[in-house]
Amino acid sequence: MSMPVRPRLRRVVVTAALVCALAACGHSSGAKSMSGMDMNGMSGMNGMDMPGMGSPSGPKVAAAVAADNGLHGAVGGYSYVAGAATMAAGSPAQYTFHITGPGGKNVTRFQPYEGQLLVFYLVRSDLGDFHQLTASMRADGTWTVPLPALTAGSYRAYITFAAPDSSAGTPLSYSLSQPLTVSGAAAAAAPLPPATDTATADGYTLKLTGSPRQGSETDLGVAVAKDGKAVQQFDRLLDGYAHLTAFHTGDAAFARALSTGRSAGGAGGAGALTAQILFPEPGTWRLFVQFETSGVEHTAAFTVEVP
Repeated sequence: MSMPVRPRLRRVVVTAALVCALAACGHSSGAKSMSGMDMNGMSGMNGMDMPGMGSPSGPKVAAAVAADNGLHGAVGGYSYVAGAATMAAGSPAQYTFHITGPGGKNVTRFQPYEGQLLVFYLVRSDLGDFHQLTASMRADGTWTVPLPALTAGSYRAYITFAAPDSSAGTPLSYSLSQPLTVSGAAAAAAPLPPATDTATADGYTLKLTGSPRQGSETDLGVAVAKDGKAVQQFDRLLDGYAHLTAFHTGDAAFARALSTGRSAGGAGGAGALTAQILFPEPGTWRLFVQFETSGVEHTAAFTVEVP
């Protein structure tokens, strides 16, 4: 499946204090002082591929629910409240939502996670259309996402975020979702391509390695080549070099992945982009791999069978 090329967003230079809050001060009052700001793509390390930058830079975060499938609208007292459940087809639109916390109020303080305060995904129920989009938060905790023109059909909108633990323990990450209907006559769902370890995107060839399994962390590698030569230079994307997201056929269960950097490679330099992913269910999954080169983001997709 051919995925659109998306120009790289301009990076925002922040003060040294805010960089500290994002990259190293997750448990301090500096992180808590970020409420009320317009947060959209706050990444502490979005430079070019450099030695020693292979691993995520943020503080340790634990999943609020082990092996969660992301299909809940509320977990652990946090609720994802969408501004609308329906939108028109064929035109860009602004999608709004907010997150309420255990006390019922809008959440405005977040623990930096994957280089941002919140990551937003939209996928069509047949898994044939996928978007990872930038969300911006207003002072009152309302988030806004500019959606592209979409075809009619059923979609699901996912958010991942982390919140400081009130007991001062390890911050917890949450994966929540809500359905979204794009009105109009939807085309018949096309079957997914068969499972394979090779995919292409914008002239790049990607090879997937690893042994996916249900219920436990799986180490995956993605080797990227162009014109028959291994690509060695990548831009940072979120908090790593490759961003992997997977959805299960049928129920669109969500599998989150975290970049773990790059493998050591051979004499030619750094090797495959690496990540860990936890598949909460067995069966057929559509795995989307995002990476960035020369300021341009690319997305490839694999069909993966998980025993």
